[in-house]
Amino acid sequence: MSQLSFLDPACSFALPASFDFAEYIDTEREMWALFPETEGQRVNFCQLGLTAQIFVESSAQEELAADETYFLMPCPDRTLRPIRMKAVRRLTLDEFRLSHLTAIRLAEKLDCTRKVMEAVHLQILGPEILGV
Repeated sequence: MSQLSFLDPACSFALPASFDFAEYIDTEREMWALFPETEGQRVNFCQLGLTAQIFVESSAQEELAADETYFLMPCPDRTLRPIRMKAVRRLTLDEFRLSHLTAIRLAEKLDCTRKVMEAVHLQILGPEILGV
């Protein structure tokens, strides 16, 4: 496991029965339309300070590169797993705003995963930090 990752990249978390992966991935596909350079790969974006970057799935095996990270993402097998992703490029403000609207819809699809996400946060931060 990379010292730079907060979770083991091989970990997985079961999603609740109410989670609909097909609906989620349909919404994620909107990112493909916004960012054709993602070429139909799993895609995410992240705000970094006062900038944002678009990321696509990476198949690299070695230590994380400076332009890579893991995102916890829903998978077709009804689990939430770390997906290794590589930065493609920075977003303009207009692109960030458009992708943020899609992210709001994705967050709505993930609303049923609240308990799973609480367990993830507990694993990362530990009970001493969260006061559990």
